[in-house]
Amino acid sequence: MTDSPHVSTRDTRSSTLSIVALALAFILPLAGVVLGLVARVKSKAAGLPTMVATTAVTIGAVLSAVWAVAIVLLLGFGGALSGESEPTTPDSPAPSESMPPSGSESGDQLVIQVTAERDPDSATLAAARTALAFYGENAGVEVIDIAETDAGDLIVTFGAGVTDTDVDAFARAISAPAAEGFYAVDAVHPATGGADLGDGSATPPCDALRFGPIAVEGHVLACDEAMQTQLLLPPSARLVGNAIAEVEVSGDVVAVTLSDPAAEDFATWTRDASTASAPGNQIALVDFIGVISAPVVSGELAGEFQISGAALDVDLLAARLQLLSAGVSFTTR
Repeated sequence: MTDSPHVSTRDTRSSTLSIVALALAFILPLAGVVLGLVARVKSKAAGLPTMVATTAVTIGAVLSAVWAVAIVLLLGFGGALSGESEPTTPDSPAPSESMPPSGSESGDQLVIQVTAERDPDSATLAAARTALAFYGENAGVEVIDIAETDAGDLIVTFGAGVTDTDVDAFARAISAPAAEGFYAVDAVHPATGGADLGDGSATPPCDALRFGPIAVEGHVLACDEAMQTQLLLPPSARLVGNAIAEVEVSGDVVAVTLSDPAAEDFATWTRDASTASAPGNQIALVDFIGVISAPVVSGELAGEFQISGAALDVDLLAARLQLLSAGVSFTTR
């Protein structure tokens, strides 16, 4: 009689353990397998049926395998999704304005510090990028990108075919332009040059001025944008570029407003020029690229005037005028 209660209690635990293992096999398959194996051993030792425990082990093992496969598939699929949205790296750059055009190979780079009499803002830097891109095109130097750094510098990337000589000439010309501002006109020559400078030397052709105006025998020689005419100018401007106070674009017209002191001088100058004979009746507005405009003056102009033309690139013109107005200078390194 003393053995019966002991045997009954042991059998109940084994039976309960098998049922718990079977339940866990559906909820936590791996735990169900482990508990089922324990229940199976205990049931055998107690001489009880092991069917429930064996079932728990089988179901737990099958579901554990199913869960393992599912987790592997989910991880693989999630990795594929994250790979599609993964930020680009230098090994796989995304297309942007700082990328070279398709088919172009980058060569040398030039870092340009932009300084101005007023702190350069985003509009000034945008104007600098526009003007420098045109400058490269006008000089026959392939510029494939101009990117802005966090420090506000500009990085000019040249095409692979651009020589070191051209890069050096580019850097020197923008760092120390021969002319910037409003100039009187001493003489007008054809683009082919050859005009006598009075000392036995002659003006070079405009092809030799592709990097902008140059100093020649006490004068400045500058060519127009189309490289069809060259102007011989005094060595210094009558009005510097920052005499321009405001630049506005309206359709195909660019309106220029001068500061008050400059406006008075400009009015006197244009009044005298309007009665002078050629080329004294011309005024040339020049920047580091070349002649922006050289109109023949027909009357006194106040502190406002307009530049217009059917073939005028108003955005480029406005950019060049804005750089003059802000007193922008470039330092290369």
